[in-house]
Amino acid sequence: MTARIVVLLATRNGQRWLPEQMASILNQQHVDVRVVALDDESTDGTVGWIDDLAANDPRVTRLATESASGSSAANFFRLITRAEVADGELIAFADQDDVWMPGKLARQARLIAENGVDGVSSNVTSFTPDGTRTLIRKDHPQRRFDYLLQSPGPGSTFLITRRLFDLVRLQLREHPDIAARIDYHDSFMYVVARARQWRWLIDPEPTVDYRQHQHNVIGANVGVASAVARLRLIGARWHRRQAIAMCELAIGIAREPLKGDLQRIHALLTTSGVHARLRLARHAGDFRRRARDRMVIAALMVSGVW
Repeated sequence: MTARIVVLLATRNGQRWLPEQMASILNQQHVDVRVVALDDESTDGTVGWIDDLAANDPRVTRLATESASGSSAANFFRLITRAEVADGELIAFADQDDVWMPGKLARQARLIAENGVDGVSSNVTSFTPDGTRTLIRKDHPQRRFDYLLQSPGPGSTFLITRRLFDLVRLQLREHPDIAARIDYHDSFMYVVARARQWRWLIDPEPTVDYRQHQHNVIGANVGVASAVARLRLIGARWHRRQAIAMCELAIGIAREPLKGDLQRIHALLTTSGVHARLRLARHAGDFRRRARDRMVIAALMVSGVW
């Protein structure tokens, strides 16, 4: 049976990239695909371009913009709560500037069916205006609490089941205060799946060419400049605040005994002092998928930088 997939597209001033992005989505092989777009008050002709496309392709729909969302994550959250999804459809998410591999959705739909998982993401290949291409690995083995500190890849690589989509939407409606504190929609969805202890697969096959430019909400996290930027965020306690918010989201979803373990992690995340730092660092092996990252985060926790 041919998989039916709805792609939720959030846009803001992306008209220059949309023709290539949308062509790569609408030309996906061996799936029935449609696109629901929501724009965040673009001023560059994005809305007109999408409307022209929708007028000529019934697979494309644009939801009316009610007001500015304030962030990319908030726009995606609003799109998730407003989009109509049919029974039997799988759900994908698109940024406005990437390029999808032709078999992305068919491959991911097959992985969901064959592995009995509720979410699939993948490695990506970043590319820059000068033609540099770099494999960005996200498929290191999952750890018990990795969802508190990292996503399983960019949201543009995600494909999820209807039951996970419904649970994500329920959490957005019941806990808007927590959603407002989480800066990335992909992290939010990964927390929901893993906290409910539904399975997620990270595919080593790159499915997206991940465009790098000065307007990226979040880039590929490679190079010295990216490392410096991450250290600044760590020093400003941004990562810790995100981890606390995601832990609170997870606690509301999880069942025992996982709920109790998450509550103990939350207590450490919200407590200062050497004793709490040392106990938190002992969990570093649960927080990050890559061995090098686990050593780094442990050192940052012990030192009090994180």
